[in-house]
Amino acid sequence: MTRLVDIRPGEGRRLAPLTAAYGLVLASVYVLKPARNALFLDQLGIEHLPYVLILVGLVGGVTASFYSRFTHQIQIRRLLSGTLLFLIGNLAIFWFLFPLAQAWIYYLFYVWVNLYGLMAVSLLWLLANAAFNPREARRLFGLIGAGGIAGAILGGVFTGWAAEAVGTENLLLVCAGLLGGCLILVRLVPLLEEGETRQVEGERAFAAVSGSRLLQSMGGMVALTAVVAAIADVQFNQIASEMFETKDAKTAFFGSFFAYLNGFAFLFQLLITPRILQSLGVGTALMVLPFSMGAGAICVLLIPGLLGGIGVKVGDVGFRHSVHKSATEILFLPIPPDLKKRAKVFLDTTVDNLATGVGAILVLVMTGFLGLPYRYLSFLSLGFILVWGWVLVRVRRAYVDTFREGLEKREIDPSEFRVHMSDGAILETLLGALGSQNERQVVYALELLSTVAGRRLAEYVEPLLDHSSAEVRRKAILALQQDRQDHLQEKMERLLVDPDPEVGLEAMFFLCLEGGDSSLRRLQEALTQDDPRIQASALGCIAVHGSPEQKALVDESVIDSVLERSGEIGIRARLQAVRTLGVLERPDLHRFLPYFMEDVAPEVVREAIRSAGKIGDFAHIPWLIDQLENYHLRQEAREALAAFGPGVLEVLGEILGRETTARRVRRNIVRVIGLISSQESVDFLMDRLDRVPTDLSFLLIKALSKLRVSDSNLYFDRARVEAALIYDVESFYEIFQIRWILEQEDEYNPGFGLLKRALDEHQAQSRERLFRLLGFLYPPRDMYHAYLGITSQEKMTRANALEFLENVLDREQRAYLFPVLDVDTPEATLRAGQEQFHLQIHTLEKALLYLIRGNDVWLRACALNCVVDMVSSELAQEVMALREDAELLVSETAQMVALRLQGKGA
Repeated sequence: MTRLVDIRPGEGRRLAPLTAAYGLVLASVYVLKPARNALFLDQLGIEHLPYVLILVGLVGGVTASFYSRFTHQIQIRRLLSGTLLFLIGNLAIFWFLFPLAQAWIYYLFYVWVNLYGLMAVSLLWLLANAAFNPREARRLFGLIGAGGIAGAILGGVFTGWAAEAVGTENLLLVCAGLLGGCLILVRLVPLLEEGETRQVEGERAFAAVSGSRLLQSMGGMVALTAVVAAIADVQFNQIASEMFETKDAKTAFFGSFFAYLNGFAFLFQLLITPRILQSLGVGTALMVLPFSMGAGAICVLLIPGLLGGIGVKVGDVGFRHSVHKSATEILFLPIPPDLKKRAKVFLDTTVDNLATGVGAILVLVMTGFLGLPYRYLSFLSLGFILVWGWVLVRVRRAYVDTFREGLEKREIDPSEFRVHMSDGAILETLLGALGSQNERQVVYALELLSTVAGRRLAEYVEPLLDHSSAEVRRKAILALQQDRQDHLQEKMERLLVDPDPEVGLEAMFFLCLEGGDSSLRRLQEALTQDDPRIQASALGCIAVHGSPEQKALVDESVIDSVLERSGEIGIRARLQAVRTLGVLERPDLHRFLPYFMEDVAPEVVREAIRSAGKIGDFAHIPWLIDQLENYHLRQEAREALAAFGPGVLEVLGEILGRETTARRVRRNIVRVIGLISSQESVDFLMDRLDRVPTDLSFLLIKALSKLRVSDSNLYFDRARVEAALIYDVESFYEIFQIRWILEQEDEYNPGFGLLKRALDEHQAQSRERLFRLLGFLYPPRDMYHAYLGITSQEKMTRANALEFLENVLDREQRAYLFPVLDVDTPEATLRAGQEQFHLQIHTLEKALLYLIRGNDVWLRACALNCVVDMVSSELAQEVMALREDAELLVSETAQMVALRLQGKGA
């Protein structure tokens, strides 16, 4: 099942309701489209169709831009639910209006159905983007699309059967029911992050398109496609209107026709499109649509009646949303991601709609003013198709040029890249980059070439096996795996002893790709080699690529022989041996791990840390905790401890609670917990939020923020978060009042300057803490952008951020948070703190005592440093008592201040 459909644990509960909802929406679209066409043609006639298409172009282009600006402020699930309810209400209104039989109703309904498809479909895809990360999307969006096509087919089939049975107007009630089901389903889709939708400004999108030769050419292609499609649509509807007399018969025909055509498009996309793209390339794939639409235009000229009408529409519906859409998506490949998003929205909505309007105007001129029969519109279509072909040549050239620029700037995502050997221009660009003097560009080109389908790569990549860069040599081996040739065996044998161990292990993997007993024999021989480099390459190959049979080749004798190795090449063998231990489920071999933990080579110890995390033996935890104090190894130690999962939290909690645990270790333990994405981690950190010093509690909040972003399904108790918010706000007000008192003092005390800077840093950190806490209650991305706005140097940006929070936070939160967040009104902030929390810090002495008795180590030390010139008996007693403080910085500062006081006779 997972090979045919790669659905991983936790994805099904997001995928199933979303796919079903998309199917229901497209089913409703293909119920409404036949009803729209039939009602309009039956009531107003074909001569009105160009007028309504002009209206569609104007209203669609403007509405798309407005809707994009409007939606960026609203959370996607709320926006989608509201839109669906709005559309259901519209359907009911139209159902009541149709008996009036007024012309404006059918004009309005025709335009509305177009907007209906735009809003409902685009919002569902926005929901899909909020429910899946990019890697999941690449695997699963095809399934959602397939569900949509299935819905479109079923919607058409149902319409063909039900139109004459229940009446065309009553199909609107069916659509309302489908949307009601969709409304329920979208509420069941858990989102990764319930953030805002993205805004795509029309001006920025236009600038994006006009600034790229490729996007300009694509804009011309999209416009010509829409113009020819508009002409074909009028011809098709004119023929259907003549062939079917009643509106219900028209509706039934349109429904059945769209159902069969969507079925054809689905099969073509599934079976033929991949073959065209792989064997003929994107240029040929783009030619399919104009060729088919040209053939359809000729059909109308030569074949009278319904058959000609069907021929003209097959090209549009059958290929426009299958092979042409896939090829167009490939054209966006060399476009940077941010630019791609803006351009796609602009081309798919504004350009497409406006060009549809232009096509309708041309139809109106030719048939209305010049009196040309509808069938002769095919000559106009054929003329535009010739221009379309010329534009596609420009598109192809611009694509290659933009691809070349993207390669130089490394803006192409290798995970999305696919090219075939027949795509000569792109391949030539890639192969040319292999001769670059820029090592990173060569590596980048090799990454892209490693995805190439076809052969004949060896002659271009083989010379790079002797490249001075180890990374280039390694990537060359990976690229050559697509084109294994016998004469490469000797070179790979030589690379087994390459100075870089990663090159050696990939060379060994290349030699073992034939599989079977021959690869086992090769590895067995390499593991018993006297040369540690070959032994290391075999062990590394097993560690990274090994099958269960290959892993079974490693035994005690192999590990013993590695431990006896010395010198630089011995380090290489030990490094790969301990790496292999981490992937072996062999407790009898895990006993060797402590030998590697005590190795003299830091790189071996580092790998031993990683393997300890993979093995998961709790006996190794004390040693891993010790490594948290090592600056060079603490990152690996944190990741290894996190690999133990939630089961390690109890042990970490016990160590964190010890007074003897070093501060550096405690801080790193908190970071470890932030890497363990689980509800237990959230509860662990929340339980300790108010029981640790300020600096450590800030790390706890940062760790909680990381957990919140990693999994939006984790639960954060709202009451506890709001209690932490209020506590932090009160603390902020206290520090703010102390800072205000210091500002009124003369600069006679040299310690005041340092203390003011420390207080300013503390206030800045407090604001960050508040926004991180708000991120537990609201979308983290929203709160992050609001934080950036509040801390901006631009007054207008700060005001906009406050306005945003005004509309997001509840009334109580606004009451205690806004005085803290509004940095432009310090007097109001001071007054609000005194009114809400009745602060009692009114003198400099009380301010210093408050800081000295606090739990922020740096503020305590800075406050102690200010005591020298203003001493009361209470302050002097505090200084003397703190000479024995557990915090080294505080105790040393207190001792220094005590000596000064004694020198002054205090």
